[in-house]
Amino acid sequence: MALPKISTGPLILAVCLAASAFAPGQAAKGKSKAPASPAQLVAIEERGTNLYLYERALLVSMEALKQSQIKAGLANVSDGENFSILVQLNPKGFKTAFGRLGGEKHCYFIDFLVDGEWQDTQPKTASTGKIVFLSPPQEDQSTFLAMARALNLVKEEKEALLPYKGHHYAVLPGQSAGSFYVYFYPRPEDKDTYFLGHDLRVKVEADEVKERRVMHRTILSFPNKADKQRERLEPVMGVHSAVVDELPEDTDVMHVLLRKPATKEMVITKTYLYEIEKSGRIKYLGPIKSFLKGSKVKAN
Repeated sequence: MALPKISTGPLILAVCLAASAFAPGQAAKGKSKAPASPAQLVAIEERGTNLYLYERALLVSMEALKQSQIKAGLANVSDGENFSILVQLNPKGFKTAFGRLGGEKHCYFIDFLVDGEWQDTQPKTASTGKIVFLSPPQEDQSTFLAMARALNLVKEEKEALLPYKGHHYAVLPGQSAGSFYVYFYPRPEDKDTYFLGHDLRVKVEADEVKERRVMHRTILSFPNKADKQRERLEPVMGVHSAVVDELPEDTDVMHVLLRKPATKEMVITKTYLYEIEKSGRIKYLGPIKSFLKGSKVKAN
């Protein structure tokens, strides 16, 4: 949660992010994993930042379509079980397709395309470009088709892993050609509240699920605006504990970049302590035992 600054100094409150039998810092059974390597942290930063960009592009594209001069009736062309909204990111901006996977799953039919550009700010924000209504629908048998097939594959088992309905999804390219990471996560903001948790990442390669990862087991809410009693207090930092693994998750980075007012987030695992800066960069602070003893730890 976002924390206020008070006259006696910053207040840091750890919030348990998952139901577990141990508290942060308590030794787990067996030998603890090593802390995340610099390369692992960079990979998490990159995926988390791309999730943020995907989410911003998605919301801006939906709003652009809503505000466009396209007749309202046409907006219902893309519907049905296989309807999806997919975003292709690029260094200069994004392309969002509103479409549906064909019955034989050999073609993706696009009814609307939205082109957008990134504004030159940190973190990047999106501005929309041209909105195109395609009649007849444009047939895609390339990247959007591959993304839609990966999403459809994960949807088939998502209900068993994440039994909630309110969610967004994202499909990001993986490390190898033809591979994707498919994410499901709660709507980032609802009535001035940001959500973190109850999220899923699935790795798909060649139309096969290779890896399933429930990143957080429960859900936390973070207020977008300070309540009346705290409206004069400045948020300092958010803190949560993570028990799924000994490292931060992709959605932790996305959450920090999305959240307003912007604050850092401290992630406490069973053994280690990490800090996610407002920019999305992750710092490894050291073992919790050393931190609690007051030892000086170096951030990488």
